[in-house]
Amino acid sequence: GAVAFAPAALLFPGRDVAFVPSGTAHGILHERAKLKGTGVLALGDPDYDTGDAGASVVTSLRGSVVLGRLPATGPEARAVGDVVLTRRAASEPGLRDALATRPRWRAVHIACHGLTDARNPLFSSLALTPTPGDDGFLTALEVHRMHVSADLVTLSACETGVGRLYAGEGSVGLAQAFMVAGAPRVLVSLWKVDDAATGALMTRFYEAFRKGVPAARALREAQESIRADAKWAHPRFWAAWVLWGDGG
Repeated sequence: GAVAFAPAALLFPGRDVAFVPSGTAHGILHERAKLKGTGVLALGDPDYDTGDAGASVVTSLRGSVVLGRLPATGPEARAVGDVVLTRRAASEPGLRDALATRPRWRAVHIACHGLTDARNPLFSSLALTPTPGDDGFLTALEVHRMHVSADLVTLSACETGVGRLYAGEGSVGLAQAFMVAGAPRVLVSLWKVDDAATGALMTRFYEAFRKGVPAARALREAQESIRADAKWAHPRFWAAWVLWGDGG
């Protein structure tokens, strides 16, 4: 229910927390979590053709959406990734091609604009670089049709953990879509996040996760580290991040 949209770090301080849609889903995700991938594929700073104005109006089935460049997501992607896609390469075709270059990834990290559709959660999307063949919006519905072979997917964008509740299904949206696509764990946000604090939190999270620290613990420790910095002590800087799927 509504607890799925509550910040776990504030509800359960000092505890390692992971949300799962159901007991059945937990069993399936736990089996997937036994697989181990290598390397981090990171995407950031998509090219929205911003030009001098600093923003671009992108038109799609969603209507007209104003997207400003997110320059901080480029350094964020480079800080955590082994293979990095930025600017023109940070597109849906670029992501699909890169996913196929390894049998399984340790993590797939996507840093961009997130757009939530509360009415039609399968149209919630990640705004990537548009190409002649697509509008750049990777929707939850499209993710359902993908195969994402990775131990973890991180959706480093605003409100990627916000979905719509359905009886028997739980929260439907981007987090659920990436679990259906094959990821046993998905790290998402519950509200609009700060660029600098997010970059620091993700760097610290991956430092631990790469060393084998369980994802839920790595997230808690990264959040505690950000909270300890006086300029980021307020929960709005660190408490938005929650983990869906297998916590170990």
